[in-house]
Amino acid sequence: MMRPPLVMKLHIIENGKTKIRFWFPVFIVWLLLLVLAILFMPLILVTALILWPQSLGKRILLIGPAFFELIGSIRGLNILIQSPESQVCLYFR
Repeated sequence: MMRPPLVMKLHIIENGKTKIRFWFPVFIVWLLLLVLAILFMPLILVTALILWPQSLGKRILLIGPAFFELIGSIRGLNILIQSPESQVCLYFR
């Protein structure tokens, strides 16, 4: 199991000079998503139980682990956009 990224770093360089260097603590977003998931858990469970005879209940229950795996895959992602005048770097650590 992979951990989700904890920090996002944005670095913008224009004409060789740093314009923006920004660190954002992404773990705050994960805490908010955790609270929302806990709030919606009863609704998701009732929906899964109702749709279980149509074989959709299992898919609904597997959305959570699939979402967590997707978020964990973002860790280590580096996005670099370059033009002759500027450069934008976005890192997830």
